[in-house]
Amino acid sequence: MFGTISKSEMRRRTENVGLSVQSVRLEGGDVTRAFMRDAGEYARGTIDGTELLARTRRRYGLE
Repeated sequence: MFGTISKSEMRRRTENVGLSVQSVRLEGGDVTRAFMRDAGEYARGTIDGTELLARTRRRYGLE
């Protein structure tokens, strides 16, 4: 679905996912396993940010 990304981009995405999850938890929330699977695909470059957002919105009926 998405092209190959560089190792530095993969590291950047992985770090950003971790920071996002940490932020949610600091606010008292949690993330689902389904989101973490999707976020892993995003971090690896399998999907792009638009697809990650679309999947999340569909999961919660926001589309």
